Amino acid sequence: MTDTGETQINLYWREMAAKAQKGDSAAYRTLLSDLVPVIRRSVLKSLPNPQHVDDIVQEVLISVHKALHTYDPKRPFMPWVQSIINFRKTDYLRHHYAQHENMKLSLDDPDTPDYLIISGEGGSTKDIEDAFDSLPDQQKQVVALMKIKGYSAEEVSKKTGLSVSAVKVSAHRAIQKIRDRL
Repeated sequence: MTDTGETQINLYWREMAAKAQKGDSAAYRTLLSDLVPVIRRSVLKSLPNPQHVDDIVQEVLISVHKALHTYDPKRPFMPWVQSIINFRKTDYLRHHYAQHENMKLSLDDPDTPDYLIISGEGGSTKDIEDAFDSLPDQQKQVVALMKIKGYSAEEVSKKTGLSVSAVKVSAHRAIQKIRDRL
């Protein structure tokens, strides 16, 4: 869209928002209907699970409805809406990842399902611990940070002072040594 087209749409939405604030229900419906695809595009590109787009779009529309009285028609409309979109996305992501934290399963839990307990040809937990303990200290530290604690190579690099490529090579070699030992 050109600058002129962008300005026209913003002016149009600004006008619809001002009318909606004054009680024009047709302008209100038009405004919300026009915003749905804009909100959907903005939300879709930053979600881990696109199936939840409609839920967030709905939350944004509810927030626009609740906060419309705070909008100043003398100011641009889209930055106001975009801030609401960003808040709702953040709320969703915070809730989404908090739920995933609750789903983590400790292998120390006595109720751990049998299929998660390593045994047989792949080696026992004791075999894996022994293989891990046989690694040089630097490789042990890298594996512990990356594979056990879940840090990225960049984060491990900052913690250890190694370059990112050295971290990746060290992790690869350590995992290979563990596999060979098992």
